Amino acid sequence: MDLMLTQTKVYGPFLKVAFPAVSNLSEFCYNLMVGNALSTFLSQHAMSMKSPNEKDFAEFGMIVEPYREKVKGLF
Repeated sequence: MDLMLTQTKVYGPFLKVAFPAVSNLSEFCYNLMVGNALSTFLSQHAMSMKSPNEKDFAEFGMIVEPYREKVKGLF
């Protein structure tokens, strides 16, 4: 998430030009970042041959939620 946050800082001006119809660009970027992180999260569980449980998803949500405000601060 930290890497994606850094990349969002760099590409911020491009994103504003590329997606002018998006009314809430910070939420748009946050959702893309979480989707990417969720994919990695699920892949890591699959590689260890287990399925994430409710506790794992709750922990994932707690980890990514603080990034919402960080992304919002960029826009």
